[in-house]
Amino acid sequence: MEKPFPAYAGTESYVFVCYAHMDAVSVYSDLVQLDCDGIHVWYDEGIPAGTSWRAEIAAAIKGATKFLFFISESSLNSAHCLREIDYALNNDIEIIPVYLDDSNLPPELELGLNRVQALFRSSDSEYMQHLQGALQRSSPFAPLLPIARKRNLRIGLTILGFGFSLLVLFFWTQRNSIFPSEQIVQSPIAVPNAYEGYLEGLELMDRWDKDDNLDRAIGLFRDASTRDPSFALAFAGSAEALRIRYVLTGDEAWLNQATSAVDEAMRLNADLAPVQVALGRIHTARGNIDLAFAALERALAIDANHAGANATIATVYVRMGRLEDAKVSIEKAVALNPESLSILNQYANFLYDLGLFEDATRQWQAIISLAPDHYAALINLGTVLDETDRIPEAIALYQRSIEIRPTYLAYSNLGTVYSREERYLEAVDAYRQALEIDDMDWLAWGNLAFVYSWMNGMDPQATETFERAIQLAETARQRNPREPYVHSDLALYYAKTQQVELALQRLGTAIVLAPESANILAAAAEAYELIGQRDDAVEFARKSLELGFTSKQLQRSPELSDLLTDPRMQ
Repeated sequence: MEKPFPAYAGTESYVFVCYAHMDAVSVYSDLVQLDCDGIHVWYDEGIPAGTSWRAEIAAAIKGATKFLFFISESSLNSAHCLREIDYALNNDIEIIPVYLDDSNLPPELELGLNRVQALFRSSDSEYMQHLQGALQRSSPFAPLLPIARKRNLRIGLTILGFGFSLLVLFFWTQRNSIFPSEQIVQSPIAVPNAYEGYLEGLELMDRWDKDDNLDRAIGLFRDASTRDPSFALAFAGSAEALRIRYVLTGDEAWLNQATSAVDEAMRLNADLAPVQVALGRIHTARGNIDLAFAALERALAIDANHAGANATIATVYVRMGRLEDAKVSIEKAVALNPESLSILNQYANFLYDLGLFEDATRQWQAIISLAPDHYAALINLGTVLDETDRIPEAIALYQRSIEIRPTYLAYSNLGTVYSREERYLEAVDAYRQALEIDDMDWLAWGNLAFVYSWMNGMDPQATETFERAIQLAETARQRNPREPYVHSDLALYYAKTQQVELALQRLGTAIVLAPESANILAAAAEAYELIGQRDDAVEFARKSLELGFTSKQLQRSPELSDLLTDPRMQ
């Protein structure tokens, strides 16, 4: 096929293109569009006659700023393409993968590209926009693509239980360094009114729970970016506010808008710590923990004393099981900004994760003394009080939170407390109230199904409700296959409904994704017990205890009552 234009041969930055000639029609169409948009590309048309083919290819790859790999059955069977990929990996060239068909990467390539997020030419309605953004961006990170919301359903970590979820803790989003001492030094010169609006937006965002603060913050950030289109921090602020809106609503349209905003912030100035923090938080929202960690590491390389970056990377360390690193980072964040409610809340969450419930209680009580009307803080305090068997106080806090603002989380947590107390009718009512607010959440459906299964004469309702939970969770799994909690939840639902093969499949994936998570291993113990594999149940229950799960937590699941009488568990 005739080449559409000469390959780039100048001294400016360019992209090396790797493809199979069988795919030329599709590839050349994309290359023409990129060329028209001013992106220099080098492809094999650029090898002069009489030169050494291998030397020319090697020089072209080594000189490229990006490596664009069009993946197809033909390219994966091309020895030339595989050699080019190998050379790019060895020379640390950033690779942007584009899938032309449904081909699966071979293990050796999957290992090399597992930190990269791919583009899908046929299924992404904004494919060319994403491709251009990935190739133009100076960031070493791959483009962001729409992925389903992860298990962290609101601004917080879902504290996993087994059989039903334990209570849900909010993770308030910390400010991107609200105080001018951290922002002004790094900020590009902005139109004065734009910068003032940006700072006001940050202040409002720190109390996103009040009135219409979040909507006002979104409006201020957008106004600031309109007044000064070169103001990277305004776009980063928009990305963060929109991400919070997504976490509160579960509507992916908000996350897509947040992605566009952070992409623009990165394009304008990727060397600002708040921009990298915003990018890291969005990666976290999408379940891309490796990419989130890379962005936050870069933020700290830019500004080691950025309080928000330290607090946010601490949450990622927790997800990675690196609790000592998390402790250092979150304590540094508190020392850097001891007045931030967001950072203080993250510190309380960390204490909770370590099982330091009394310390976490004092921390949340201190936060509520500063902000007595913060409905999320009330939910968090209720969570830890329930953990320490202060049930009436926990219920009162959830009810107080509902009086301030009825939320899915408050009703869901109230249902969980009632179910633990075997107040099943009240639990059913609370879960149904939660589902009236968000009926697309598999967790509430799954929790409700378990409660039905423990009630006399409610087996048909339990079966129907499990089916709904499975349907929603499977949709979430397909959209975000690397989120371990959705796999472990599905394993429990399948085990409870005696779909053994599917239960084992989902459980195996969850354990591979999070082999050091005490919560995941506790869920594995219950799943194995439900399908009658007692030896495996004992093994995983003991492993969960070794990793910090408590006997008290295991005792809370009615499904584990027989397992806990096993002599091996004494």
